[in-house]
This record gives sequence, structure tokens and C-alpha cells, in this order.
Amino acid sequence: MKKLIMLASFILMCSVVFAQESAVRIKDLAHVLEARDNQLIGFGLVVGLGNTGDKSQTGFTQQALTNLLSRMGVVPQNIDFKSRNVAAVMVTANLPAFAKPGQRIDVTVSSVGDATTLQGGTLLLTPLRGVDEQVYAVAQGNLLVGDPVNTPRVPYVRQRQTTVGGIPSGALVEKEIPVSLASTGALTIVLNNPDFTTADRMAATINRIGIEARASDAATVTVLASADQDLVKLIAKIENLSVVPDVVAKIIINERTGTIVIGANVRIAPVAVSYSGVDVSVGDLSLFAEGGGATALDSEGLTFRARTVAKIKRVQGPMALVQNSATLAGLVKALNMIGATPPDMIAIIQAMKKAGAIKAEVEVI
Repeated sequence: MKKLIMLASFILMCSVVFAQESAVRIKDLAHVLEARDNQLIGFGLVVGLGNTGDKSQTGFTQQALTNLLSRMGVVPQNIDFKSRNVAAVMVTANLPAFAKPGQRIDVTVSSVGDATTLQGGTLLLTPLRGVDEQVYAVAQGNLLVGDPVNTPRVPYVRQRQTTVGGIPSGALVEKEIPVSLASTGALTIVLNNPDFTTADRMAATINRIGIEARASDAATVTVLASADQDLVKLIAKIENLSVVPDVVAKIIINERTGTIVIGANVRIAPVAVSYSGVDVSVGDLSLFAEGGGATALDSEGLTFRARTVAKIKRVQGPMALVQNSATLAGLVKALNMIGATPPDMIAIIQAMKKAGAIKAEVEVI
């Protein structure tokens, strides 16, 4: 009974297999090229730090503070600035398309000096500029940093980053970035993940509702539109259409956590595998072991009466051939059932990929 419970727990190990792709809205697969975000950046000062700011040797912090005080009518004296309650920071933000003056956006604040933490600090008024050096927003407010002030520091335990913080709705939009839709007589839809098959399917779907569209390349679908059309209604109609995206065969492995993520299109070519006394054969057959009964668990092997495409034994013997077109999902399921550890599964998958048996890209993170 204990063995059966252990086998049941092994089935719940960290292996995730993608199901077949379902239809997805164009809105979630692509975006209109003209309606895109723009990145903003600015240099500012965080004050109010409890002796955790930049040291006096950080020259640009002193210079920035001196310039700020000068603009506020405070004439700086020819003395060194000793306080560590100030830190120089870079402020970044994404300005979404069609953002109007007076709206607010989130900002991220990152230390550029030798401050130990930005916890409890306040960002002073900081202009945020685009690549054209124009000011599009200004940021100011109290920082939210990962750890509370009274969080104990435990040795050898990784703490959250405290030299980076954020200010939700911390920037006020001052200038709108002009967006011109269909200025050239066409809308350009850009796929988030370029793929020739998906682009072709997207263009065909748009054509079926009477709107002329053509896939220019793997990432671009061009839709004919005139300036006198109701472009908002046209875009809303297009982005709510559903398309079945095509995905490449891919396996993602996280060796630290033992997680294996397998795409639905992954296939195995003929191959034989033997690893740490475990013989594996993959094909169109049920999982069983010779020498055992219908429900037996003995020293000769394991028997599972289930529909699967893998056969696994813990006995030494001749290796069987892996049949063509078998899925890796069946192999991982069977490995879970006999209690193979995540490192075992990762090692087997990597070896099969190296041998050319797995027809998919394997990415280790």
C-alpha cells in the first residue's frame, strides 16, 4: 500500500505537458504597429533614506543635489556634503499609446550609486524623456521596495532586491505622443511571436470577413484601410477574431526545480534508452513488465494496466527499440509512474536530444 501511495505521489511531480492549441484572439497574438508603447527615462534623486544612501565619494549625487538646491534658491557653500540620506537613481517607465495629459503611469526607480537600500525613500520631481529628448511625463512619490524596514537579515538566505523600487501611478503624463492610424492607407498588424504559419492563418481569417489582408512576412499582416473609415471599429472587429496559432516543438527544462515543460508537437524518433538500471522503450504499446502479475509489484518489474506509449523496467536486459512518432509526454508519464526523479528525466531527455531522437528544441533555464 505504501508503494502505491508513493507511486501516486510521483505522478504529481513537476512535469507539465501542453495540450493542443486552441483558438486565440488576434488581440492576444499581435498588436497594431502604429499603436505601440514608448519608453521613457530620467535621472533623479531619492531623499529621506535612513543613512542608507550614496556615500560622500559619489560625485554625481553631490553634483545633482547642488544643482537642485541652486534652482530652488539655496546657494551651495564650498563644503563637502556628508549626509547619506540621498541617493541618485534612474527612473524608467513605459508610456502606452494614446495616453493623454493628466493620466498616470507606473515607474521603476533603480539606484545608480552605492546606496545600500532605497527603502523608505521619496523620489523628487523627475522629468522623463523619450528618445527625442522631449519631456513626456514627470515622476514623484514614495517608493515601494521589496522588504519591509524591520525584515530580519538571515545569513545565507537570499533577500529581495532593495536598491530597486517602484511607484504605482507615480508619473503624470504631460505630453501625448501623436499616433496616426492608417496614414498610408493600410494598418500593420505585428505578431508578438513571428511565425509564417500563424501569419498566413491570421490573414486568411481576416479575409473571410470581407476585409482585405495579406501576410507580408512571418511577423507582419497588412490590412487595407482608408483614412475615412471608422478605424476604431475596424480594429476592434479584427482583434476579436480567433486564430489557431502554430507553435514550434520545444522543451523547457529548469534543472534547479526539476520542472519540465513539453510542447504538444514534440515527437520521438526511433531510439533505445537505458539509464541507471531503467530500460525504456517507447512505442504504440501498453506499459507492463515481464514476470509480474496483473497488479504485482515485485523485484522483477512493475505492471501498470494503462493506455500509454512507454514501457519501463528496472531490470537489466536487452534494450527495445523506440518506435517512430511516439510522444515524449508518454515517456515522462511512465517515468513518473516508476518513481524516476526529475534529474533522471532531465538526463534522459538531454541524452535523447543529443542522439537526435527528440525532434524539438531543448532550452535549459
